[in-house]
Amino acid sequence: MASKKWVEVSDSDCATACEAVSSESSYDGNKVSVDKFAKLLCSEQLGPDLGRVGFKFIRDMMVGIDRAQSVNLTDITKALCEGIRPHATHKRLSRNLCNPELSESLSDRLLKLGAAQVKKDTRLIVHMYELNKKYARKVEYLPTSEHDESAGFKVCGVIANDLGLRRYFPLVASVWSEDVPGYVSDITEIKKVLHRVAEATGNRGMFYFDDKSMDDDLLLPILEERSLNIVMFQRSGASVRYRQKICSLKEVAEGVETAYGKMMFKLVPKGASGMSNLTDIDLFVHAGVTAIKSKEAGRNLRLIALKSKNRLMGEISVPMITTAEGLRSRKALMGLVESFLTIQDTLTAHHALIKRFHPASFRVLTYSRLQFLMTLLQAVMYHQVSVAGKVVIDGHYMSSNPHDGDLDRTYYLPEDKSAS
Repeated sequence: MASKKWVEVSDSDCATACEAVSSESSYDGNKVSVDKFAKLLCSEQLGPDLGRVGFKFIRDMMVGIDRAQSVNLTDITKALCEGIRPHATHKRLSRNLCNPELSESLSDRLLKLGAAQVKKDTRLIVHMYELNKKYARKVEYLPTSEHDESAGFKVCGVIANDLGLRRYFPLVASVWSEDVPGYVSDITEIKKVLHRVAEATGNRGMFYFDDKSMDDDLLLPILEERSLNIVMFQRSGASVRYRQKICSLKEVAEGVETAYGKMMFKLVPKGASGMSNLTDIDLFVHAGVTAIKSKEAGRNLRLIALKSKNRLMGEISVPMITTAEGLRSRKALMGLVESFLTIQDTLTAHHALIKRFHPASFRVLTYSRLQFLMTLLQAVMYHQVSVAGKVVIDGHYMSSNPHDGDLDRTYYLPEDKSAS
């Protein structure tokens, strides 16, 4: 896959574009239409002139995807209602999707717009999902296997969110498969995404990795990337340098004093962890930190020994690895722990939004068209979340306070004397 060249746009131009979005956004879903956002996104404030054809195509696709709540070209064609034969509209959209340069320009503009709003402590949440086409046979570079019905394209996305805020910014999403020319490994593709975001943000923010969609072995090589600011769970049996020795992460974690702690409450869905109903679990979370170095590159890191205790589940210990510094105080250490444990609130909202558009329902046959289609979907989701305010983070699955509602609980609530 060709490497991307960053669009040279001045910070003042990007700031002007961001101010234009902020000043016109009322977050009531009415003031800034997707059509108006498309015009801003294609303006010369964020990159070189795209031409009338390029702008019209991007605007039509964004409007169509938004109206149809789908990435299927047939659905988009119907939603546009152009007053001509649907076949002609469908053919035009499909033809214009085969434009890698326009696709790359749009992706750069979206990333530039979102990156301008990333601050030092912004969470850059990295997650993955798949586009499975069980019955497809003719899609270019789609892996096929008689024994693997879930074979499909992989997507790595990064969304930005500041702790405590109810909105976030989709920054980028990259799609690939093992059959794409030049493919080396999944971790190579993930690293491309991370370095692209780091360059766009000027290395502001910190990458938080979703352990539910990315396993430890996949993330382990990222510990050697010296330029990236990271925080991740790492449950693997990997070894690191600790006090002039080579030790396993588990050995290091067991020797760390967990001096700071706090009570937290985790909302567990029905069926998970053997729960028969939606259950609020009380967890005493305690943590300590020590300095380590990565085994290969000798990179300076911090290991957070994170332990949680519950009377039903016992004590669970999970090492966290981070590049964050200044974690000696309770506020700094437990603040980072809480920030990491609550990324699922943002991811739950984002994955619900992704599902709304049924991305696996795409009906394009070439890889370049699929890439462009996913970028256009990113643009529509950016509008819905960050501009129109149609999606907010309102679920708190890990909280410092008991969850409200009629729930099963592993603890007793204080008696409500006012009810008597």
